[in-house]
Amino acid sequence: MYSRPIRQVIFYLVSAFALISFVACAPRTYMIVDYPVPAATNLLQGQKVRLQIQDARTDTLLFTPAAAQQFEYFRERYSLSWVDANKQRVFAGDKDLPGLFYEVIKKRLEQLGAQVVAADEDTAPSMVVSIRKLKVDLRDYKWVANAAYEATLSHNNNVAREAVSGEAERVRIIGRKGADNTLSDIFGEMINRLNILKLFQNAKAM
Repeated sequence: MYSRPIRQVIFYLVSAFALISFVACAPRTYMIVDYPVPAATNLLQGQKVRLQIQDARTDTLLFTPAAAQQFEYFRERYSLSWVDANKQRVFAGDKDLPGLFYEVIKKRLEQLGAQVVAADEDTAPSMVVSIRKLKVDLRDYKWVANAAYEATLSHNNNVAREAVSGEAERVRIIGRKGADNTLSDIFGEMINRLNILKLFQNAKAM
């Protein structure tokens, strides 16, 4: 028979394990997106720009049927965090998909030195980002994410466009972290691939 102090220790350990198991298995209504913030530059220092996001997806469901079985409580919300060069994470808010794109592209513009202004500042160039596709699949024990969008910059009747698409995959692991990481990979890679400086140059907005 265990002494009372030992029984108390066992009780606390069992309780802690049960709590951890409950949290790990609790239904989650959102996806986690960690965005690797690029280093700051002054390439667009002092440049103002209006930013608009359009959700132009023909299929607005994030998950394929195979992947959706693992995320039955998902409610189209994304928990966004900034990740710096030292891998430090800073929570940036809970967003819907257009809000997620808006915050991340705004961050990229700011890292280039630009200032995102209100939509009614009609003298500033206008950037419109149209989301074409964002889909997460579970295929052959791998999480696979596909995404596509188009960015359009217009200024004084000059228009420049760039279409970006890509795919990322990770081996499925226990739990949902693999899906979060796959989504973060494709999202960060595609946003950082957009050549914003070239858009400004081609639209004669600098």
